[in-house]
Amino acid sequence: MQLLKAASAAILLTSVLMPAANAAASNAEVEVIDAELTRLFPANRPGAAVLVIKDGVTMLNKGYGLANVELNVPIRPDHVFHAASVGKQFTAAAIMKLVEDGKLNLQTPIRQYFPNVPAAWNDITVERLLQHTSGIANVFTDAGFRKQAFEEHTPQQLLDQAIATPLLAPPGTAYAYSSVNYTLLGMIIEQLSGEKYEAYLARQFFVPLGMTHTYFIHTAGLIKDMVTPYERGPQLAVRWNSSLLFGGGSYASTNADLVRWTVALQGGAVLKPASLKAMNTQATLQDGRRVPYGYGIRPYTLAGQPYLRSSGDVQGFHAEVVYIPQSKVIVSMMSNSDDSPQFGLPSTARRIATIVAGNSPPLPTPTPQTLADGVLQQRAGVYTQGNERYTYQVKDGRLQVQYPADGKWLPLLALSPTEFYYEANSNFRIRFGSGADGRATSQWFDIAPLDGDADPVFIKH
Repeated sequence: MQLLKAASAAILLTSVLMPAANAAASNAEVEVIDAELTRLFPANRPGAAVLVIKDGVTMLNKGYGLANVELNVPIRPDHVFHAASVGKQFTAAAIMKLVEDGKLNLQTPIRQYFPNVPAAWNDITVERLLQHTSGIANVFTDAGFRKQAFEEHTPQQLLDQAIATPLLAPPGTAYAYSSVNYTLLGMIIEQLSGEKYEAYLARQFFVPLGMTHTYFIHTAGLIKDMVTPYERGPQLAVRWNSSLLFGGGSYASTNADLVRWTVALQGGAVLKPASLKAMNTQATLQDGRRVPYGYGIRPYTLAGQPYLRSSGDVQGFHAEVVYIPQSKVIVSMMSNSDDSPQFGLPSTARRIATIVAGNSPPLPTPTPQTLADGVLQQRAGVYTQGNERYTYQVKDGRLQVQYPADGKWLPLLALSPTEFYYEANSNFRIRFGSGADGRATSQWFDIAPLDGDADPVFIKH
């Protein structure tokens, strides 16, 4: 029955991905979105493919920028990108399928599957792996391990590295995103199914759903129509060995396949209602705090409505898939540029989704102001919050910010003496002010924020 439901979903998607036959009422919104994406992803640089669906109708399906800069190949809507951690949904759904089949209980301590883990891991359950509340550290941040990141690693070697690294917190007490959690889930899938991880996912999901352009990267070899990834510059991205992403981000795909998956999963064609609800529900820590992660999905609310998102980032590739159930809006964006995070790929997808859903009117292109150097100099300096820091300087009549990830300086445009924005993305802004103690402050913010989502306030030193 489940496979029949999945097959029905695959047939449905054939019509979903057809162009809109009668969408005149949304033409103005689509034109605004298209103009903004054209500005975000210039035609002569790496870019993105974007697919927007509302209530089963394709509103936008287009490529922006270049799939290959050297050969001047434009991005097509059907190009293949690395989906990275968006694929955690696949792993989580596979785990829930094993639960439904009576082969697994989420509250089972993982020691049952990995008997050699240390005593500190005794309270790590399968569910805590799903929710990133296990306390297991992200081994990819270890400087020594990163030197070996271009080498082949087995899942067991990744587990051994995690065991050698102290837990960040006792299991169940804190949220700490770590792809190794999903590596272990992939290993559990293989133990309980008796199949290779990728074979189980293909049999259960990809083949029945007609996801013919979703590839397990580690064994796929050359992938037809896959774009070239770029670091900032642009320069060709230097990528880690794909074996590191086992379970946590192992797949390349297209926007069409990711939308196909979203329609099937959220439409009940993949899992039973209780399993889907668990995937879409925020985790609860032992002290009652909620964290915005379910099982492979990041559940939020936006303007009081459920808002589900999934992000993926790996060298030269970025992906963002969002779903607003009440409005039946899906936005899938995949990029081959490391410049994308600076432009706010999650922010851009959110703005597109809210415009199409009718929750946010299209905003006019902002008109920047020219401010005197003396006014700009008042904002210059170093602002810190915890271990994070942003530095601002005035150069050539513009306020610039030093991006912490790579040390580069990015120019800002002024909306007022206290509010600025990135030239490439006016949705992502910074507001200057002062705290109760009179000290100067700065705070990044999004003009379409998620409910209860606010960036920290930075203090000037």
